[in-house]
Amino acid sequence: MTSLSKSSPSANFYKFATACCAYYVIAQVIQEAALRHGINDAATGEQGILQRLLPLDQFRLLAILLSFFPILVAFAAVTLRRVRRSPAASVLGFTFSLLFVTAEVSTRSIDLFLVSKKWAMEYHSAASPAIQQLIAGRIQLWEESVGAFYFVLLAGHLLASACFAIATWDDYRWNRIVAVAFILNALRLTSRVAEGYLGQSWLDPVNNAVYFPAVALIFGTLTFWLWKQTRMVRNEQEARRTV
Repeated sequence: MTSLSKSSPSANFYKFATACCAYYVIAQVIQEAALRHGINDAATGEQGILQRLLPLDQFRLLAILLSFFPILVAFAAVTLRRVRRSPAASVLGFTFSLLFVTAEVSTRSIDLFLVSKKWAMEYHSAASPAIQQLIAGRIQLWEESVGAFYFVLLAGHLLASACFAIATWDDYRWNRIVAVAFILNALRLTSRVAEGYLGQSWLDPVNNAVYFPAVALIFGTLTFWLWKQTRMVRNEQEARRTV
């Protein structure tokens, strides 16, 4: 029993994972506030390019970019907590979540540090309309290419959510609740894939309307579940010491 407790993550790890998941929710709140107070997510052309130079937009992009490293910690905590009961689903869940996070970080790093901080600035300071047109075409090509990256991103997140739903589902009430949250996330992502890649454009206003409340609810639930694991792991470790 002693070796088992030493090989298991400590309660402090789950406490850290709780904070990581909470930051992901906070980053989503920051983005939602920015989009409601100064940033037009639908802006195109010159307006969209110059908007990239706004400190608020760059702060939003940075907050979201930095949130994907912590959410990977939260996914790792789910995996480690459930791997003994559901090894295949847990490991596959983390594998797909790693694909999701890698795609997100890669795409958003290029978008922030190359497109917003370099190309948009070059557009703003260009000496002639011809140079501006050249840079605008480059930015437009990038924005159109993001759709290809997003298929991998959404598919990875969808599959991870489905696997974690399987891994967490059991008779314990809070495990079933977080499993339902993962199922809802998988359904949300299925809707986005159908909209973007299966021609179901009628889902666009629905996906836009539910994005923030759904993400806040789903990952807020995961945050609370991780906090519950902190207490449970602490109790389990204390029980092992008395054996």
